Amino acid sequence: MAFILLSVFRWLLIKTNFLFTRDDGDENPYTLIVGSQDEYRSSMQLMQQADLDERILGRVGIEENEPGTIGYWRKLNGLQLSINFKEVILCEGSLSFKDIIEVTRTLPKNIRVKFHAEKSHSIVGSDSKNTTGEAVSRENRYKIATPYNRRIKRLVDFAVSLVFIISFPVHFIFVREPLHFFRNCFEVLFAKRTWIGYAKNGKPLPPLRRGIIGCNGIPVNAIQSLPAESLQMIDDWYAMEYEPVQDIKLLWKNYRRLGG
Repeated sequence: MAFILLSVFRWLLIKTNFLFTRDDGDENPYTLIVGSQDEYRSSMQLMQQADLDERILGRVGIEENEPGTIGYWRKLNGLQLSINFKEVILCEGSLSFKDIIEVTRTLPKNIRVKFHAEKSHSIVGSDSKNTTGEAVSRENRYKIATPYNRRIKRLVDFAVSLVFIISFPVHFIFVREPLHFFRNCFEVLFAKRTWIGYAKNGKPLPPLRRGIIGCNGIPVNAIQSLPAESLQMIDDWYAMEYEPVQDIKLLWKNYRRLGG
């Protein structure tokens, strides 16, 4: 019920204009990074891992007239007259929290502000009072890493397992190894496994429970005919382009093999 109510409640808030979705035109705003050279490199690395580095315009220095910068942090507000930036990443470390609060107060309301803490591995912030907090991290490029998609994937697992258990006698006829299928239903229902998982998971990807069926449509316990590089590409694509309907299609197509 929690999965269903969260999704329905969010949809109602958007439909009643209590929450607003982001405009497509503002999805990739021009961004300035305020911090030291090391902090700039750290922030850029995170943005590159999230495939967002193309939006970066440059670095705003901590010291006035600092070489390799396009401005001074205390004059950040005045830069908007010459540089059409829409977002600022403030690096905590060279800037104190007091400095960050001071500069945030001077920025126009339409400027998005995000923060990168010293030695952290993420950039966090909220675009406005109408949107939830956003994080930029190495998993940002994967759709399956978002809380919404993880919640929907778990809802699909739970609902499908429940339907299978309720209608279990029917599956004795159609599913290979029906007793294993029955065991799989309970393992997925109690969040020990997932119906659709990675085929190989040979490099760091957003974590998923071990699958019954790989995202290539083959049971994870079966011998894989494709080379490891191809399986890794399939896993990477599945994580980046995840859609709940794809899980349902794979389950329908491989229904008879769900006892593997």
